[in-house]
Amino acid sequence: MRYRLLIAALTTAALVAAASAAGAGAPPASVRVASCSVEQHSAAFHARMKLVDGADRMALRFTLLEKTGVEGDRAVKAPGLRRWHRSKPGVVSLRYRQGLRNLKENATYRARVDFRWYSSSGAEVLRAQRRSARCRQFVALPNLVAKLTDVGPGKVAGVMRYESLVRNTGDANVAAVPLRLTVDGTVVDTVSLSLGPHESRTVVIRGPRCNRLARVEADPEKAIAETSEADNAHELTCANLARL
Repeated sequence: MRYRLLIAALTTAALVAAASAAGAGAPPASVRVASCSVEQHSAAFHARMKLVDGADRMALRFTLLEKTGVEGDRAVKAPGLRRWHRSKPGVVSLRYRQGLRNLKENATYRARVDFRWYSSSGAEVLRAQRRSARCRQFVALPNLVAKLTDVGPGKVAGVMRYESLVRNTGDANVAAVPLRLTVDGTVVDTVSLSLGPHESRTVVIRGPRCNRLARVEADPEKAIAETSEADNAHELTCANLARL
């Protein structure tokens, strides 16, 4: 089957002369499923990378991986898919959205993205590779929605109860969903829950008093294939949180 590229993509970002340094640890690069439609036999993947120390330019390239049975993933060809997308000098963030249509039935698809960082002389500084979650073309998908709904003092002084409503608005069961609470930029706790199709659950996580911002997110690592990743997280300033 021939794959046809959607109008591609979003390459951007801030043109800044002096790039901010990347933090220690894994290279700042990621890819996620932006959309997955069984009805339209389509998928879209969103990749993002940031500049690191010693680099002046960036590049990324998509490979589409297909799985149709018990065998592992295989790379499939699509016009223009394996082209490198490059940033201009000094750009600190490179983003690209890649879409595909006419995907096969009874198959799953994921994106593998190669990332490269280059110095001003063109020498390679760093490389990384990431894989997205799967877009399934033969089963119904869940859709996770998380929202902060209440906050109040707990029984222990200085400890607050953060209440969230987690919903599965999709048509498939989902098990062992991680739900993460972050307060003032620090991860407080991650709990696990399971939801049936169109099922909702109220979850309470205890944490410190909020000073700036609170955020709750279902499936924070984007490991679960969903119909949409846009509504997994909800964050509020402490002032708005106090008004709940």
